[in-house]
Amino acid sequence: MPDWNNKLYFYIVFAALALVVLVTAIQVIFKTALKRKKAVIDDLKVSEAIPTSTPLERPLRSFKKRAKESVTQRFSIFRKVAIMLGMILVLIAATFPFVDQLPQAVISILVGSAAIITGMAAKPFIENFLSGIAITASKMLNIGDTIIMNGNYGTIEDISPTHTVVKLWDWRRFVIPNTQMINQEFVNYTLQDKWLWAHVEFFVSPDADIRQVKAIAEEAARKSRHFHEVEEPSFWVMEAEKDCIKCWLAAWAASPAEAWELKADMRTELILRFQQAGIKSHLNYHQVSSAGVESREKGS
Repeated sequence: MPDWNNKLYFYIVFAALALVVLVTAIQVIFKTALKRKKAVIDDLKVSEAIPTSTPLERPLRSFKKRAKESVTQRFSIFRKVAIMLGMILVLIAATFPFVDQLPQAVISILVGSAAIITGMAAKPFIENFLSGIAITASKMLNIGDTIIMNGNYGTIEDISPTHTVVKLWDWRRFVIPNTQMINQEFVNYTLQDKWLWAHVEFFVSPDADIRQVKAIAEEAARKSRHFHEVEEPSFWVMEAEKDCIKCWLAAWAASPAEAWELKADMRTELILRFQQAGIKSHLNYHQVSSAGVESREKGS
């Protein structure tokens, strides 16, 4: 009997010490991770995929406040779940030497019943919850990141334990379950940094003076207030066909939002300057336009 009591006492002390160490480690890890996430949020300069004047008062400040509240809540839930799972594992480890005292049939029935009930009742929640942990741990998405998914362009507004909210460029909210978010392909424009080489594609007629086209294109980029002068604009002839020449124009922007505006400015300026210079988009521009007018007149 004394040997049994000593053995039990030893495992109780072991379980208590292991539990204290585990809880302390979880608290430190989650506190450090939460501090880093909040620091990332503090560094955000924009909260929209496209810069705009909003009807909201101090939208960036409100965005950061909501983001910090969301991150704190998410990490609090993860921390509590981690502590609970840790306690369960410690208790299982501590009671493992005494398992042989129970009938095997009883153990099998209890474990099987618990697994079936938990799996059937909480499968969607568990899947989304685990996916949310994976998203957070992998750092492939952070609040404030600018992404494009399924043709939807916007910023990550919230990552909850079960779903992710994308604030689209027109201020609609795209809500995606975490299980879908982790399984879909998307482009993250701000995963490593916010710099973008914004480029536009356009066509000119083969009889156009390509040196003049190049000069106009580069000046169109420089004229935009969203152009960042870390490097001169770049111009390339991508294809030379019999009826048109495909060109690219690229210039640096400091963020995805600035790149959106820069590309819009470059397209607008290119159209205006080409119209002034009489540069057409393809060789048969006048003939195609005239034929279209004549066919419409005959049809009427």
